[in-house]
Amino acid sequence: MGTVGWIILIVVIAVIVIGVAVALMGNKRTAAKREEAERLRTEAAERTASVEASRREADEQAARAEVARAEAARAEEAALQAKQGVQVEEARVEDQVRAADRVDPDVNTRSDDYRPAAPTSPAAGATTTATDTTHDDDTVTGESTTVDPESSRWGRHTDETATVDPAHEQETAPRRTDPA
Repeated sequence: MGTVGWIILIVVIAVIVIGVAVALMGNKRTAAKREEAERLRTEAAERTASVEASRREADEQAARAEVARAEAARAEEAALQAKQGVQVEEARVEDQVRAADRVDPDVNTRSDDYRPAAPTSPAAGATTTATDTTHDDDTVTGESTTVDPESSRWGRHTDETATVDPAHEQETAPRRTDPA
């Protein structure tokens, strides 16, 4: 074999060695890519478990929110019923006040400006206790009476021991009289 033969043989061996080296490097890259893909899949699987836990938590929170909405709706309904109950009671009280005003000779219910005055409950209005020590005949007794500010303005006093008819609790409000 001559020099040309040796050169060709060296070139062929170099090409084979280079081919094998490239093939081995390609296999290493492929193996590295496979390892990277496996690592990414493992991370994704770990995150999938986290996502499932988050999904379960979101579903639980949605269920709690639905329960809260239902409770809020029930509370709203109860509040509405209570409000309607108050309106019914207010109407009953107003009817009773109107009935008392119809009976009371000092109230003109036929007047254009007639409006039933809201009754004042004994607990709602401020009261003071006074001791009446004299009478018209100048005798001293020491009786204790409860004076309502509204009634004292009109010269009326209520004895503590007297029973009060609820229909006449209106007495403490100012009277409307016919301007005639």
